[in-house]
Amino acid sequence: MNHNVSAIPARRKLPRLKEIIAVNDVMLSVAALVLATLVVYFPTFSNEFQTHWDDQWVAINAYTENGFNAQNLWAILTDFYKGQYAPLNQLSYTVLYSLFGYDPFWFHLAGFVLHTCNVLLTFFLVRSILNKSGSFKQVSVSRISFITAVIMAVHPLLVESVAWISASKILIYSFFYLIGLHFYLKYVASSKTIYYLLATLFFILSFGGKEQAVTFPVCLLLIDYAINRNLKSRKVWLEKLPLFFMALVMGYITLLSQSADQAGLLSGARHYPFYQNVIFASYSATEYVVKCLIPVKLSYLYVFPNAIGEEVPVRFWIYPLLLLILLFAFWDFWKKKWVFFGIMFFLVHISMVLHIIPMSRFAMIADRYAYMASIGIFFLIAYFADKAMDIIKYRNPAMVLACIYTLSIGIYAHRRTTVWHNSDTLKKELKELLEKKENYSNNPTR
Repeated sequence: MNHNVSAIPARRKLPRLKEIIAVNDVMLSVAALVLATLVVYFPTFSNEFQTHWDDQWVAINAYTENGFNAQNLWAILTDFYKGQYAPLNQLSYTVLYSLFGYDPFWFHLAGFVLHTCNVLLTFFLVRSILNKSGSFKQVSVSRISFITAVIMAVHPLLVESVAWISASKILIYSFFYLIGLHFYLKYVASSKTIYYLLATLFFILSFGGKEQAVTFPVCLLLIDYAINRNLKSRKVWLEKLPLFFMALVMGYITLLSQSADQAGLLSGARHYPFYQNVIFASYSATEYVVKCLIPVKLSYLYVFPNAIGEEVPVRFWIYPLLLLILLFAFWDFWKKKWVFFGIMFFLVHISMVLHIIPMSRFAMIADRYAYMASIGIFFLIAYFADKAMDIIKYRNPAMVLACIYTLSIGIYAHRRTTVWHNSDTLKKELKELLEKKENYSNNPTR
């Protein structure tokens, strides 16, 4: 009798012990992610303004300096400044200037804090989606969420968004966007209207950071798919209708802002023909995926291969064909649930910058545009790493490769933060790349 009585409390304590271990696991993961981000990005704290690469007008301007009077706040909320509409981003500069003046340290610190928050939000978002899907063991949930987030923390493709003050709109839009996704998951779990309203609010705030936020309602449908909601349900679609309507309005505002600077679809400016846009989109999508997987030859500038009115170089025609071949040849692979989720997460968030719709940009691709989209590719890396670690004979090699990969890209990212020190160091890198390219063209046998 005494033995049975004493055993009951022990069994009751077991779930509590598991909860403590799980909390400690999460806390250790969070600490490791913050530390990894800090190790990579601490050189940015000594970086300067890019006074010859947009900071001189994006961050340093009258809106920043005029403070928090009603007239300036109204101008920030309503003006299309040089073809851009990002009031929350501009407001962040106004706050920083009001507190610290034009001290670049605080502007860079703000970028670092936002990136760190985005890494943690991604970590918890992936955990939440995988847990709600019911498709993974807890160890896999922990591994996949951590690997996804740690790659995001140290990946060199994302350095531009963090180290360049003018790219802060990417960080701000992603921050509010990710919070909105978290509130949406809370809404799905509880059916409480307050969480739906909060998700909508953060969708609006995300658009205040950057126009790429218009993809939010499509991303919600993708999350519905991942967590096994019934996509044939009328409710699932009706709850998205207000968000799709808002996205259309936001898209129109974006086109208006671009046309105010005589650029974009609604302007009278010359555009590339549609067939060339398809070629550019195919090339850009391929390049973004490759740079997410193997980040080599990164630059702050990737120009179009031809001017408007000229023919696209023949080598670019291969990209639409290549994508079609890959699509049909590996169709059974792409349609696997979590492969499809990762690829579609990438495509949804990169779609607005693939030039299918003419943009007021002279760069064909830009590292910063892949910030949110890259999460989908990082998720796939983590997903397949976890699958390898589940097989005993591959576990140790997979862990070693994962460590080598993460360390390698982290070292490269750390180095790239110094490239963004100021406009001289930035353009010095481009000059060196062009010289190497010219030397190779003159001596192709090297």
